[in-house]
Amino acid sequence: MKNYLFIISLAFATCLNVGCTKKNSITPVVTGQLYFHLHTDIDSLEVGDYNSVLQSTSGRKISLSLAQMYLSNIQLVNLDGSLYSVSNQVILKVFENEAYLVGNVPAGNYKSVRFSIGLSATENAKMSVAGDTVFYRPEMWFGSSAQPQGYVFLNVQGKIDTTALANGTESQMVQFAYRIGTAANLKQVVMPDQNFSILPDQVEYVHMVINYMKIFDGIDLHIATNLHVQSTTDNSTALANQIVNNIPAMFSYEK
Repeated sequence: MKNYLFIISLAFATCLNVGCTKKNSITPVVTGQLYFHLHTDIDSLEVGDYNSVLQSTSGRKISLSLAQMYLSNIQLVNLDGSLYSVSNQVILKVFENEAYLVGNVPAGNYKSVRFSIGLSATENAKMSVAGDTVFYRPEMWFGSSAQPQGYVFLNVQGKIDTTALANGTESQMVQFAYRIGTAANLKQVVMPDQNFSILPDQVEYVHMVINYMKIFDGIDLHIATNLHVQSTTDNSTALANQIVNNIPAMFSYEK
């Protein structure tokens, strides 16, 4: 009996020394993969190839020879309006690809997404390294390197009909080139509500359309100087500001 009591006393003393409390287990976050699927359109028409001539709903002819942009600061909007931010993900949207991995995100129900067109101040000052498929892209630099000028956030080039009646021939189309960047022109896109779910260990796509015709809203195409934004200096003009303000309207959900 004495030995039994001794064992109980020893066990009690051990508990006091090391703590006989149940450890709180950390429940791992269950995730699924989220992709953005991004289409390149002119109004209701999908662009099949670079330099192919399409006609906008107003009848104006346009062709694209380059259409690229950076997406960053990606956020998912929960049903209660709270935000989940995807860390350290920058997407370079190029014409040739449509599907882009956003990342592994918590499984659950969401009502929208948000993102920025362009790069944060830190990313915009990042040195590019040969072989980096996102940042080592000379067509997305303002100079011969990414420094010190920084990166081009949106680069869209091609030809467009600038006639008053929007009924010009292909031979009358005029070249345009918009290279938008600089810290002041980082632009957030807030997509409207459209519920989607991330299921555990499953892949979910958010399908969106980028309508490049929207970039010309409010721009007088008859003025030749309105067809070019090329330098960092150009990016401080009223024309660049109009283009930047047009960016959110370029995005819609695929129907």
